[in-house]
Parts: sequence; C-alpha cells; structure tokens
Amino acid sequence: MAAITPIIVVTPSGYEMPLNRIGSSVTVITASDIEASGYTTVSEILNTVPGINAVTNGFGGTVGLFSRGHDSDMTKIMLDGIDLNDPSALGTTPVLATLMLNNIEQIEIVLGPQSLIAGADAMGGVINIITKKGIFNNKAGAYLGSDGTSNLSSSLAFAYNDFNIDLNLNEFETDGINVRSAGNDDLDGFDQSSISLNLSRNFEKLIFDLSYKNEAGRVEFDESVSQSKEIYADNDYTFFRAGLSFDLNPKSNIRVEYNNSDFDRKSYGRWADASYYSEVEEFKLNSKYLVNSNNTAFFGLETKSEKYTGTYGPSNNDGVSEISYFAQNEFKIGQLTTLLAGIRLDDNDEFGTHETYRFTANHVSQNLSGLIFKLSIGTGFRAPSLSEMYDGTYGNTNLDPETSFGYDFGFVNYISSNVSMGSTYFMSEIEDSISWALSGYYNASGKSERDGIETFVNIYPNDKSEIKLSHTHLMTDEKVLVRRPNNTLTASINYYLSNKIDIYGSMNAVEKHYDTGSAVIDSYEIINLGMRYDLNNNSLLNFRINNLTDEN
Repeated sequence: MAAITPIIVVTPSGYEMPLNRIGSSVTVITASDIEASGYTTVSEILNTVPGINAVTNGFGGTVGLFSRGHDSDMTKIMLDGIDLNDPSALGTTPVLATLMLNNIEQIEIVLGPQSLIAGADAMGGVINIITKKGIFNNKAGAYLGSDGTSNLSSSLAFAYNDFNIDLNLNEFETDGINVRSAGNDDLDGFDQSSISLNLSRNFEKLIFDLSYKNEAGRVEFDESVSQSKEIYADNDYTFFRAGLSFDLNPKSNIRVEYNNSDFDRKSYGRWADASYYSEVEEFKLNSKYLVNSNNTAFFGLETKSEKYTGTYGPSNNDGVSEISYFAQNEFKIGQLTTLLAGIRLDDNDEFGTHETYRFTANHVSQNLSGLIFKLSIGTGFRAPSLSEMYDGTYGNTNLDPETSFGYDFGFVNYISSNVSMGSTYFMSEIEDSISWALSGYYNASGKSERDGIETFVNIYPNDKSEIKLSHTHLMTDEKVLVRRPNNTLTASINYYLSNKIDIYGSMNAVEKHYDTGSAVIDSYEIINLGMRYDLNNNSLLNFRINNLTDEN
C-alpha cells in the first residue's frame, strides 16, 4: 500500500531527514516492501532498484553489484553504518552474497558520488542496510523448498534494566544446483548461520547503542569442467559497533562511534588452498548544530585503518590508514527549497590528501501539487585496495587512486495517493580507473563515462493491490563495460485477496549483453510467484515458486 507517514532517511546527509526533502537520488526499501517481495537475500531485492544490476551465480556465490554502470568495487555497502567492504576481496564485498533479509528494517540506496559522508569507495553510490531495533515483536519462522533448501529464523526483543535488547538468529541451507551444463553433476550447496544483537539504553541526554553481527558458513562451487575434488569456501564475518550520542544543548548534539569489521575467508580450490584475513577499524566523531530554523551544520572527523594478511597478502606492509574531515551545511529557502553542500578531506598515508565535495538541491513545486525536482553534483575518490596493491600474483604498488565526477537531475511526482512516478538522468566520469589484465592491475588511461536514465512508476489501484515498475537505460559501450546491460526492467505486483491472503509476483527482464571474454548473455526474464497466508497474529504460511518459467 502507499506510504502514509513520511519516510525518514539518514544515509544521504548523515542525520535524519524526510525523503521528500532530499536532493540526492535515493531509493528506500522498507520492511513492508521486504515482506511483500518474498525475497530471501539482500542481493535479490537490490535487483528491483532502478540503476542497480546485481549478478550472482547462486546462493552464497559471488555477487557482482553494478550501480549505474560503475565497476563492482565502486559502491560502498554498509550495515548500520559499519563498512562491509573487504580489503582482501576483489570487486563487490563477498559479504553481500550471504546477507539475508530476515532482520532488515530498511535499506537506503543513494546513487551517484557519495564520498562526502560515506567516505572513500562510494564513487558510484552507497547502500546502507539498517537492521530492526526496539521492535518488541518476538517471532520464529521456517520454510522448506526444493533442492534441499531450508531456512530457520527467530527474533527475540525485550527490555531489561532499561536496556532494549534485540536478538536474532538465522540458519539457511540448500543443496544448490549444478551451474554447469556439462562436465560434472556436482551440486553447489550453501549453508549459513548468523546471529545479531542490538542493545541500547537512553540515559536522558545520553544514548548508548551497541550492535554485533556474526555470519559463518560454507559455499560450494565449480572451478572447472573436470573436477577431481570438492571445491568450496568457508567464511566467518564479524561486525561490531558501539556508539554514544548526547545533546550538548537544544541546538546541538555529538556522536562518538567505534566500528570494527572482521573478515576471515578460506578457499579450497582444485590446485591450491588459500586463506584471506582482513580487518577494518573506524573511529567516528560528528556533531550536528542547528544554526537556526533554516540552517543546519554537520561536521565530523573520522579515522580508518585496514589490514590484510593471508596466502596472497602483503609480504611486508599489511596495512593502510587515513584520517578524514568533513563539513556540510543544509539550507532551507522558505518552505519549498532545500539545499545541501559540503566538502571532505581524506588524508591517506599511502596516497596523500584528496578533496571531494557534494551539492544537492530539492525543490517542491508550488503550482503542481506533489511534484518535486531534484539535483545532485559531486565528486568521489577510491584508493586502491590492499589486494590490488599487494596481491602476490597481480598486485601493483604503483597504482594511483580512482576519482570521479558525477551529477544527476530529475523529478518525483506524487500524482495522487494512488499513483507516483519519477525519472532521473545521470552522468558519471571516472579517471584513472583501476582495471585488471593477465599481467595484473593497472590504471586505465584517460576517462570513462557512464550515463543513463532511471524511471519508476508505482500504482495503487485500491487498498488491496499495488503495482511497481522500474526501468534503467544505461548508455555505455556494453562490450567494454561487461555485465552491464543497456536495458533492464523490473515489475512487481501484490494483491490482497483478504486480510489473511496475499498473492505476489515479480519479474526481472534483462536485455542481451556481454560477459567477460566477449561471451554473449542472451536476454532473459525471471518470473517469481508466491502466496502468503496469515494463520493468526503470530503465524503465517508462505508459498513461493522461483523462476516460474525455468529460464536458463
């Protein structure tokens, strides 16, 4: 159903703001959207977002996430603000392949250069996955599916000595399928266990919060047509955050935060085994100050350190660190226009100092009710990862950082309570793009450009049904930027037969495009169909068919 209360987002500006006053290109996936979708993993539901193309080779397998045609390592992914980007990994963080949707409150996707608040790695955008907190709704769930698929989940929320505590457990397992059409009949299974804990307490003017999440599992895969032994990878990821927020006075507050991301991966291949261990530590200090009713200042200091050891890790220098400063100001011009501008300084001990900036504008039309115009301009910066610099086989210590300039402009029109639509044109220019060849990593000469148009339409014919459509047209050379189709279309529909029965379906249509090695991927459409039945206030049944037409 159409949203009645305004959606509040935190990722674009670093603090809470209404979505309809944001100038950046933002898509929000709410808890109700997640429930209505029937999807299981974060990567699945991200494919419904205009501008996003998430390519996966099965449950737990590698995910390549391309936002607006950017390379898969140019989008920063966070969990409650914790950095999930693994310094030892190539491309998209492997964590994305294992994240489930069972405890997600909201996913905020901000496209375009977002280094101002999110920092380095956010040249193509930032995805912030926000978990549920303080929702006192204890529940347990289970489902079974084909190919030996099962999922068990439980959530427990309670208060103890003025602390709000949320505990979530999830166990997923599948025998998988054989992704090869010839050579062997080996199934590529996947199992994953996760535990998450959120704890908070309000001490009047001071709020303490703590988050902990651990994911551990195994994914099996094919390495070659002729496979002589079982090939798999084990993963163990731990994420921790502790923070204090306190009000200095009615106009200003301060937040201090410590984040730690721990990545432990082991792969067992056909020819050799390998281990990868990396760690990211962050300290954040920021303050918001209400100058007056039309002017809000936001500034901060951050430190970040990364380490990487393992089979292919650095032999003598396993870490890199940086310190960053940023300042941002939000201006309101009357009741209709909101401007936001800021600058960031990153001082990296390997690559020196780099400045980035961002400016956004949001204007609500006075003459046409429900029409909002948006504009965003910004720059981005990404230092080479530790893996790109020090990998024993392909590393290159002479790499330069990548930089980007981008802008987008468009509109959102809330035509009525039953219909909303919007369209955005975007352009991004990357300089010193880090590429890979058999000889190793190198900086591509010159600049590469990505531009396109994103469009969405949401229709709510009545209080029992909803239809959502989105289309992305990417205007790039698809033979050069592989795995990035020029046209993708997604559609979803929900129909509530009663207050107990909901029928839902989705389609993801992808145009013919190119893979690596000039291989051609023919156009395809993936159709999913499902039904939910609420047994009572505490129990429901969910039946779903994935890939209804058995598309290959």
